[in-house]
Amino acid sequence: MAFNPPKFVQSLLESCSPNPAKAGKTLLVINALGMVFAALSNTYAAAVDKNTSAKDKKFLVPAGFVTGAANIGLYYAMTTKIIDALQGKTTVKDGKEMVKVGLADKVLEYMGKNYDKDGKTLLQAAQEKFVDKEILKAGKVSEELKQDAKILLKKDNVITDEAKELFKKSFKSGFGVAGAFIGAVVGCAILTPIIRDVSAYFVQKRLEKNNPEMKDKPYKPYFEPTRIESVRYNRRPLTLKGYMAFTNKGNMKV
Repeated sequence: MAFNPPKFVQSLLESCSPNPAKAGKTLLVINALGMVFAALSNTYAAAVDKNTSAKDKKFLVPAGFVTGAANIGLYYAMTTKIIDALQGKTTVKDGKEMVKVGLADKVLEYMGKNYDKDGKTLLQAAQEKFVDKEILKAGKVSEELKQDAKILLKKDNVITDEAKELFKKSFKSGFGVAGAFIGAVVGCAILTPIIRDVSAYFVQKRLEKNNPEMKDKPYKPYFEPTRIESVRYNRRPLTLKGYMAFTNKGNMKV
């Protein structure tokens, strides 16, 4: 499916919510926006670089936009899947709720079937700790708020349905945040370097057509689609220090 910028932006706005149950999606939006600004700044740097010819800029600037869009789109799609897999997802279609069970739901189910040393289910014990913590937090604000919290969360010393639902949302929200964190780590550590180096590889090949002397540069991206040419030209892989030194000399700007 083709990348649809308007739909992507709409999805970003819908995901960004102060609702604690959507904390994972909100964190995802913040990370995605950070990547957007990073991509724009990199593309702008290529556009105003004095060491890059106007002819090369005609290729590098659009390439920067395409690479940035691919990077952000893949990150957002991947992280959304991870969050949904961990937190679960509820959608409404034709007036009917469609529930996708996540890892959090399975953990809650497990907690409801297993008991601690006091004879309570793990779920009951966790709910009680959650309620006591919420009442304590309310008490730090005011005594009146503490009493309201007790009425809402406990009735005759029994946890209310509202408290159980609040605990469930909070618990699943934690899985959503974990999913956003995992997506950010995978995106920055795996997706971004691969997309960057693949695009750098093809940019390098494009620039070599107009600058044959660049073929003698000891350039080799961390991820290269083929190793045949590296053998043909007997190129040695660059260290990180050498790679940064090469890109900073104005030979190639990506």
